[in-house]
Amino acid sequence: MIRRPFFALAGLGLGLALGVWSVRAVQDARRRLAPDQLAQSAGARVGDWRERLAVAVEQGRAAAAAREAELREVYRVREPLEPAE
Repeated sequence: MIRRPFFALAGLGLGLALGVWSVRAVQDARRRLAPDQLAQSAGARVGDWRERLAVAVEQGRAAAAAREAELREVYRVREPLEPAE
């Protein structure tokens, strides 16, 4: 006799909890997908990408200069060769 009201209240509580969770999840998604938030997120990602690219280019140039100096020492070349026009 007590089982029916217990399971009815348990189902009601579970349904209410799932309803609150789903409403909060939808509101959070709407907030994250708002146009101003998307623009801000994209801008931050592009800025990070640009910084990483600049660091990679700088490291590449330093490695190329070091390798060039090493090769100049090995082949005893003092000045860079003039490019052919």
